[in-house]
Amino acid sequence: MVKRMAKQDKRKDAVYARQSLDKKDSLSIEAQIDKGKAWASGEVEVYRDKGYSGKNTDRPDLQRLKTDIEADKIKKVIVYRLDRISRNIADFYQLYEIMKKHKVEFVSISESFDTSTATGRVMMGILIIFAQMERESIQERVKDNYYYRIEEDGRWPGGRAPKGFDLSRTADNKPTLKPNKDIEMVKFAFESYANDVNSSLAKIGRELNAKGYKSSRASGAFDSVTIGRILQNPVYAIADSLLYKYFKMRKAHILSDEDKWDGSTSAHIVGKKVGNANIRKYTSLEEQTVYRTNFKGVVSSEVYIAVQERLAKNEKIGRANAPSKMRELAGLVKCAKCGYAIKVNHPPNLSCHGRNTLHICDASIQIKFPILQESVAVEIQKQLDKIASKILQNSIKRKKEQDKISQINEEIERLVKLAAMGTMGIEQVHKAIEERKQKIDEIELSQERNLSFTDEARISSYLPLVYSRLTEEEKKSIAQLLIKKIMLSENGDIEIEWKI
Repeated sequence: MVKRMAKQDKRKDAVYARQSLDKKDSLSIEAQIDKGKAWASGEVEVYRDKGYSGKNTDRPDLQRLKTDIEADKIKKVIVYRLDRISRNIADFYQLYEIMKKHKVEFVSISESFDTSTATGRVMMGILIIFAQMERESIQERVKDNYYYRIEEDGRWPGGRAPKGFDLSRTADNKPTLKPNKDIEMVKFAFESYANDVNSSLAKIGRELNAKGYKSSRASGAFDSVTIGRILQNPVYAIADSLLYKYFKMRKAHILSDEDKWDGSTSAHIVGKKVGNANIRKYTSLEEQTVYRTNFKGVVSSEVYIAVQERLAKNEKIGRANAPSKMRELAGLVKCAKCGYAIKVNHPPNLSCHGRNTLHICDASIQIKFPILQESVAVEIQKQLDKIASKILQNSIKRKKEQDKISQINEEIERLVKLAAMGTMGIEQVHKAIEERKQKIDEIELSQERNLSFTDEARISSYLPLVYSRLTEEEKKSIAQLLIKKIMLSENGDIEIEWKI
């Protein structure tokens, strides 16, 4: 009797190694290959991608490995660690599906699991999720690297140059700023506000307008807001030991030690901005990062600090004595001609700030405040009625959508149980779960897009509202929530720009 010889598998074992950077805490690409060869059981083909990130699969030797797998030249793929293939779960499973189709085993040395079992496949899925989480942590480290660069060379981080400066480059081609002719205007503003007790932001603005200087506003005019922004900016201040102590006292995060603050540069703030474009905020720097620039300051630290202290003091006084003549419409009414605020001058008369204070507008407002107030109240009530109706419709729709999400989550729980029991393959389960999660994402995205403004502002529980019955404070809250601005023309025409 002649024994039939088993067909010999002539395919090779593949060792794949990847390293993005040479680092002390990273296993070298040569060491990865040596460890991989030790796990091989036959002839070995080596694939290596040095200097490539694991964030995608666009790597020469990984693509060569994929081609060889599809050509049935590989019987086993060996890696030192799973994330050497990819840090992205979708990319990895795409390659793993090809391996399965061509009956290729997969071995991860440091994680030691068997892909031929259901448990091993589940473990692999968990590990690749952790690899993806590590990729996200790397992105955070990239952000840290940004701070490292600006600390090292003081480069300008980008964006428009502040007033008095132009964008430029240093001798070694690093982004920087260089002063232009407007820098004298900046110095004048700092010196005036610091040393002249009779000066004010509005007065300095008027003086600069009279001298022919132009701001970055469309009108070219300076006002208290534009002057305030210039005076807050430390990019003009000489970064010496005194300025360092000031920022330390303000609890700012400072990138360099005090001994480097030698007065040879200015300082700059990067980080999360507080408030919005129309709010001056002088009191908190706790979420801000301060660093030394690569260009000189033009204002002494003493003058800069004196200006900041006066700004903070005047801000508190302003809040305590804020005018209430505009009542619930305070801060909302603007001149349709120049865009500046409309204020109650001699009640009940209204006047344009651009005309009366800045002298850049000739609008003469004819409508009286009580008429404006009544007209806006009628429009607000119309909006409240629409909102009440919309919220009712949305609540019914949202209840149905939440029921659907609950149903899908129950399906996902059943799929996980089937996977644990080995009834379904991990690939099938993964695909089915991903499809259901995508459906939940679609529903939640639809909910987010359809979220009414009042739901977001958390006033829906108070609807329906009768605006005329509210207190002045309640009216003000509603007006601020619903209205972006009210444009008032000379002839009394009113145009309301809503936030909803």
